[in-house]
Amino acid sequence: MLMLTHTCMLQERIKGSGIKNIDPDIYIYNIAPDLLTIHPEISAKMTHSIDRFFEVPHQHRRASYLMYHLFVDDVAHYGEIKLKCSEEFNPDSPGYTYIRGKSLIAPLIELHHIIGRDISREDAAYRSHLIIEMLYDLVIREQIDKNQSMQLLEDAIKFTLEKRSGQFCSDMIWLYGIEKNQALYVLESAVTYMTRERMERLMNLEGRIRLFTEKFGLRNDSLQFADLIKTLFRDALTSVENDDFARQAAAVIDGCGWTPLN
Repeated sequence: MLMLTHTCMLQERIKGSGIKNIDPDIYIYNIAPDLLTIHPEISAKMTHSIDRFFEVPHQHRRASYLMYHLFVDDVAHYGEIKLKCSEEFNPDSPGYTYIRGKSLIAPLIELHHIIGRDISREDAAYRSHLIIEMLYDLVIREQIDKNQSMQLLEDAIKFTLEKRSGQFCSDMIWLYGIEKNQALYVLESAVTYMTRERMERLMNLEGRIRLFTEKFGLRNDSLQFADLIKTLFRDALTSVENDDFARQAAAVIDGCGWTPLN
């Protein structure tokens, strides 16, 4: 899932925990597996391919919120929490985003053909699951607005850079073995990247289509392509708008015994 869904889900979990006045840097730890990929030498495979139930020493306790991110992604991708990240890609995964994205595979392949691109079924399955992830933010938009999740993330990244950068860098070095300057680069870059204004601009169907086409180099002048991808995204949104993935995932995570730390 994308960072606003991750943030909103953690906000709900914190509210249910009874913890008060918790520092906002926990929300940056929670999106760190995605955020770290801002650095060109850090890949999503690297940040997500770690053991799920790693032991967190007290001095690195904030890293437990990163574990929460991995749990949510596991439920979205595999339908369950994995002890270890699966190395083998399964286009027919029983995870929520792959199940909901299955009907998009054939239209995605056809879309690529319209602009003279070939794409395998496996690649189409991967991209279809990403469309579902992009749209789920819109599905829970009301809750995101109620929780002021966008403003929270903007404030949280500033707080982490200004007041907790040393701890954050130390924790990322311990967990991933990356260099301090890499972790600091991510925080400094994210301050300009993660603004409420920018997030608001992307919180609509057109913004999500733009994200998708830019990510995969699909920008083109074909009116047929533009019409069909809008239809595809609208159909995809309809397929997920009545599903409560967030509640289901929260129940699975609670069942594994994860609890937030102050």
